Amino acid sequence: MELHSLPFVPTSLRAFVPLTPGHCTLPTMIRRQVDTEYWLIAQDDHAKIAGELARNIGNSRFVGPSSPSAILGITLHDCGWPIHDEHPTLNQQRLPRDVFESTREVGLPVWEASAERAAAQDAYAGLLVSLHSLALSVFATSSAPISGQRWDLSDPRARFEVNRFQHGMIELQEGLRERLGMRTDRPLKYGLCEDPVDDPLEQKLLFDFRWLQAMDQISLSVCCTKTPFSRIGPILPKPGAAPQTLKVARPSDTQLWLDPWPFDVPQISVQVPFRRLSDQRFADEQQFRAAYGAAQVEQFTATLTAHTIA
Repeated sequence: MELHSLPFVPTSLRAFVPLTPGHCTLPTMIRRQVDTEYWLIAQDDHAKIAGELARNIGNSRFVGPSSPSAILGITLHDCGWPIHDEHPTLNQQRLPRDVFESTREVGLPVWEASAERAAAQDAYAGLLVSLHSLALSVFATSSAPISGQRWDLSDPRARFEVNRFQHGMIELQEGLRERLGMRTDRPLKYGLCEDPVDDPLEQKLLFDFRWLQAMDQISLSVCCTKTPFSRIGPILPKPGAAPQTLKVARPSDTQLWLDPWPFDVPQISVQVPFRRLSDQRFADEQQFRAAYGAAQVEQFTATLTAHTIA
């Protein structure tokens, strides 16, 4: 069966289902609207923020990622995006292409590069990033109710490219599993064991992958114009535990509230690199890239705190 033909978003991808209409987590450069400006945030920088947050997970309620390799995977989950962000593109309105406007032509090459680059550094990190890339491709081609975001696979060439990518990710994952001493002879759904109760390695993988998804979404909630999520999850408080969700709110442009709080310190501040452009329509990508290349890299500070959210 072709992976993209399955008519539902599986359990392993529920963290990618948007919680409000019109939002998803398909990544590209983040276009943050601030007054009459666009603050453009590279995807790899957003991923590094996710990794920074991951290093602080853990308290009496939540166990942090299982290993430095897991944290590396979270940090590298978008490490292929410089392929795009060093040569950014415009959308159909001639605006800088935003996080919610990823196309097949943009998405597949950078997702593939992310997985391969991470695997070249660390097998377990590469497995996590490959799972993330595969999950995004399934979500992009599923029947998820996202207006204007589902990729059109009526073209045979498009179907071929998506199948090629997805089967490539499965082959990569199988090789990484062998290197890590994990089983390759059991049924998996999009690279994950659905019922890992009898296998500690599978429990650990699912646990770490949930934290990757959660840190990805928390970082997006910091970086985007508005938080795309009201809840984040499922996450696992520890390997094998029942899943939970986090509530999210952003009371101001530079504050983010989480409930319950998953980190080991009462407050976290992160520095977000961006390039500032006026919110204009560009004549073409050459003009846009020239303006983007000339813009200085600046930073803004965002603060995450624990707060009860109704």
